[in-house]
Amino acid sequence: MALLVPALLIPALAACGSDGSDDVRSVVSSVEVTGEVGEEPEVEWTEDVEQTGDVEVEVLEEGDGPELEDDSAVLVQYLLSNGFDESTAISTYAEATPEVLDLGSDELPEVFTEALSGRQVGDRVAVGFESSELFGEVGNAALGVNNKDPLLLVMDVLGPTPVDVPYAEEGDGIAPDLVLDEDGLPEAMRFMGIPKPTGELQVETVVEGGGPVVRKGDSVMVDYLGSVYAKPKPFDTSFGATPLVGTLGPGGFVEGWNRGLAGQRVGSRVWLVIPPELGYGPKGNEDAKIKGTDTIYFLVDILGVAPRPAAADAVDEAADEELPELSEEEPEAPSPAVSGSPSEQESPAAE
Repeated sequence: MALLVPALLIPALAACGSDGSDDVRSVVSSVEVTGEVGEEPEVEWTEDVEQTGDVEVEVLEEGDGPELEDDSAVLVQYLLSNGFDESTAISTYAEATPEVLDLGSDELPEVFTEALSGRQVGDRVAVGFESSELFGEVGNAALGVNNKDPLLLVMDVLGPTPVDVPYAEEGDGIAPDLVLDEDGLPEAMRFMGIPKPTGELQVETVVEGGGPVVRKGDSVMVDYLGSVYAKPKPFDTSFGATPLVGTLGPGGFVEGWNRGLAGQRVGSRVWLVIPPELGYGPKGNEDAKIKGTDTIYFLVDILGVAPRPAAADAVDEAADEELPELSEEEPEAPSPAVSGSPSEQESPAAE
């Protein structure tokens, strides 16, 4: 957990946010939470909460996606609100920085596992608890949380939506053959007999999902396998490990991903054939042993999406209105290739 786990490790001074009275009140019943799932919730504290009881979990909105498994890697957006001063301690929504929580990990705080156990993709869940349940008896000064503050955690479950279609060992169209492991997951590509790359971006959707559409600026959760054309060994994969989360746009994925995944739906399986200029550029990627002339193939399963904040859309629309119209003599330049891994947040394995 990129935001919260480091915060848990920051020493904090003990402080008291409660007067120790016997007036135990439900946190969840003391707030009003509004807004759509996937968008930052608005939290209004309607009552003072001086002392909380046990951890309480309430599903505010029910989703219709698949049920989470006990060892799922779950894509969530969340907001942590402090009832003592009615402030927001942490929010992943504002910058569209969703996190993947591993329900099978012993390091995940029990507050999260208790809240997400048995949930479905699309659920919005509220969790009320005393801060000591998460931060121990010392609180967390870095987050402005004292040792007995009443806290509200609002979480949106945005993935995974697995692509429940077996992987085809025999390639078709632009797709090479696949080598599957004992669990039926792809572990390598075989290029014998497939057409040579054309030098253009090629996209083929082999399974069409029924989930939300992925747009520019959204954060997406994917499983993927990446290989250089005609090379027997892949340079990276997330199958059988933690799915990758990155932003669809500059500074996130390579341009071939940005163009090939935009407009796809969650639950889709997509093949991408990416020429060098839309992949890792003329320098290639030395760590992944990708040359500047290499065409790269990706098999991508789209497991979830966290929508870009509406405020960011408004800023872009305003900026677009201020741009001068391009004349026929001034054609719009193509987007530059992004150098780095499919997501610059996680480098591809060179092994």
